[in-house]
Amino acid sequence: MLRPDSDLYFDQLDELARYLISKSVHFCPVKYIILTILLLSAYAGLSQKLFENKVYSESVRSPQAYPESNPLGYPIIAFMSGENLEFHFDIMTDDFDTYRYGVVHCDHEWRQSDIDANEYIQGFATDQISTIDAAFATMHNYVHYRFTYPNDMSKPVYSGNYAMVIYSGSDIMDETTWLITYRFVIYESTVSITSRVGQSSIISERFSSQEVDFEIGYKDFQIFDPMRDINVTILQNFDWKRSVNRLKPIFLKPDLMTFDYSDGQNSFEAGNEWRFFEVKDTRYISSEVQGISLEDDGYHIYLRPDIIEGKRAYSTWQDINGNFLVKNDQGDDAHLEADYVWVHFGIIMPEAEEAEVLLEGKFNEFGTPKAKCVYDKASQSYQCKLLLKQGYYNYRYMLRDKFYAKDNIRFTEGSHAATENVYHIIAYMYDRNRGCDRIIAVKADRSVN
Repeated sequence: MLRPDSDLYFDQLDELARYLISKSVHFCPVKYIILTILLLSAYAGLSQKLFENKVYSESVRSPQAYPESNPLGYPIIAFMSGENLEFHFDIMTDDFDTYRYGVVHCDHEWRQSDIDANEYIQGFATDQISTIDAAFATMHNYVHYRFTYPNDMSKPVYSGNYAMVIYSGSDIMDETTWLITYRFVIYESTVSITSRVGQSSIISERFSSQEVDFEIGYKDFQIFDPMRDINVTILQNFDWKRSVNRLKPIFLKPDLMTFDYSDGQNSFEAGNEWRFFEVKDTRYISSEVQGISLEDDGYHIYLRPDIIEGKRAYSTWQDINGNFLVKNDQGDDAHLEADYVWVHFGIIMPEAEEAEVLLEGKFNEFGTPKAKCVYDKASQSYQCKLLLKQGYYNYRYMLRDKFYAKDNIRFTEGSHAATENVYHIIAYMYDRNRGCDRIIAVKADRSVN
């Protein structure tokens, strides 16, 4: 059986489609319509469910996944290493409900693999979340859920992309019961990756973009067909929306694959250092906060007005590359004692009539869901109000064209090749015996500023 993502598979389907359509000239219109529907259904059937970092209920807040005891870490662990991931989320209610979690193995493009759960999981593929606690001494009531994975009840026996699905009910694949889907990565170290992050090789992007060049060494590891079986993904700051995928080697040498493109395939807009604020204690005003007020619906945090950075010279400061940290200086357990506060953002700039101004950061999965700003003519600024959990946050503004849905951070933030970013190179190999993608290596690298 051919792989659904193989070129030959699509070539054969296209050939069949052309043949049927060529014969359809003799059909009546009704039969032609039916044929068209059947062909479209055949193509649609190839597209399995795409798993994303996504929240499906407005009552869910602050989902997080990170290595155990490392809240600023990325959701990635080594295969059979004994490492675990922590998963956290809040439900804005007083009620304790029963939720379950389960894991789904995915291919390199985050579509469900064509293998059964009992093939890639030792133990139970799903389980009930048992650690549930109510918020303590907060103005906004919520219930906090947490669990770790892998655990004694469930362990993956394959490396690869995994989607954590948090749901109610009894059927993990019933999308109407989903609360959260969250991507995490389990990797092997069967090959080696050497990498370098530098300025883009595209002359026009040299001072605004970064390029990730790398090589994969696979001595003593057999890869039957590197051009077909190897796919590489590069992520910037572990943002899957800003990643390049399906990279193939451009040179093959004995035991070595080279990925050094000259056409910008491995080039990224560098952006700027992230804006930030902290509200770890509602009794004090931090450097980026203009004022704090207590109102009927809780605390309101008013940030100092931002300005556009697009044409300003680059300057460096410490950030956490878009991430956020839940923190309450007055409590012992921030997950339960950090309150939710209304944070007021504003950026002074002309009105953009043909674009939306959006806020993004890890707090909203880099723009999912959208945090849309509204223009206020009196202050000549775009403003947005968000309910966020106490802590330290990175954020930035971007423009999204209303007609082409193209994101633009250069106007609001600027883009400089000197910006500090973290890149992850993830090497996938299709395992023909298992019938799924393995992750045979991961390399993290950092641009130098």
